[in-house]
Amino acid sequence: MAHYYFDLKNGMTERDHRGRDLDNDAEAIAEAYAIADEISAQPPANREHARHICVVHENGHEVTRVPVITRMKRTSAPDPEKFS
Repeated sequence: MAHYYFDLKNGMTERDHRGRDLDNDAEAIAEAYAIADEISAQPPANREHARHICVVHENGHEVTRVPVITRMKRTSAPDPEKFS
């Protein structure tokens, strides 16, 4: 088991000071995707920079970066008859 940190980068870095214990890098990567999905519903604080989750192993090496893709607000589908 190793300790991983999940920093949010958006032009600036929001450090994850708590981190999580996980079995391996693959579990940490899966966790990063879950975090990115959760964050994607929130509007970015800084629109000039892409957001991503940076996974950092307890030994300090970066495991991966997972992009945070901002979700579009869901709207109802257009009425198909308007396009006939």
